[in-house]
Amino acid sequence: MEKLLRLPAWAIFIYLLTSLLLVEINLTDDAFINSLVKVFGLLLFGLYPLSLGYILPDYLPKKISIGTTFFLVNWIVWIGVMIIMFILFGGMTVNLTGLYALPGFYLFFAVFHVFAFPIKVLKSIQTRQERSLSESMGKGLLLLFWPIGVWIIQPEIKRIFDTQVPTAELPA
Repeated sequence: MEKLLRLPAWAIFIYLLTSLLLVEINLTDDAFINSLVKVFGLLLFGLYPLSLGYILPDYLPKKISIGTTFFLVNWIVWIGVMIIMFILFGGMTVNLTGLYALPGFYLFFAVFHVFAFPIKVLKSIQTRQERSLSESMGKGLLLLFWPIGVWIIQPEIKRIFDTQVPTAELPA
């Protein structure tokens, strides 16, 4: 996953574009094969925010401790629900009303958190002090709308990987 984060912005752009094309296109008339291709594309797309949120905390200063458990749970919820939707419904629209809509609202939160958490960690690394999630909402939305966000955020991430070492590798 760290190799993915060391790529230049244009390579990440091509990687994410390819993954989203796999999600959007139908290769055959077989719905199951199309669902599997969509799942593969979704997993490729989801790997970028996962690697951001899972690898970047290793570069935090020792005085800052940000847990990744809630982030990982939200990533699994997002990917898991989307995989179920692709396989059961073929990626078609599903309408939920009443109490059945509550899990849908949590899914929206989980997706937002998956994209905002890595930016919170990035800002904490850059400022050397813990930042709140609300301070990273703007860039988190940029990452969610990935063509613009990748061009802005990926050079900052690459700079961290090129100039810093993980906290665990520092002498005590």
